[in-house]
Amino acid sequence: MKLVKDCEEQRVRINTIIEGEPAKWLGEWKQRGLIISYTDGIIQALKLYNEKQTEQDLKKAQIATLTQYDQ
Repeated sequence: MKLVKDCEEQRVRINTIIEGEPAKWLGEWKQRGLIISYTDGIIQALKLYNEKQTEQDLKKAQIATLTQYDQ
């Protein structure tokens, strides 16, 4: 059985140098075994950022809904 995807797979190539504090974080995470590669670290960080943004958006929607019902 073949699953049908709703949307095409997205790909982005990022070719950059990370410096300063974020570079330090990546090095520490790799040393501690939290990530297996720098790419893995970036992907995990982006997933967490997306999760936090989604939570924030949900809270905003809840506040808007509560405000609407209070009026």
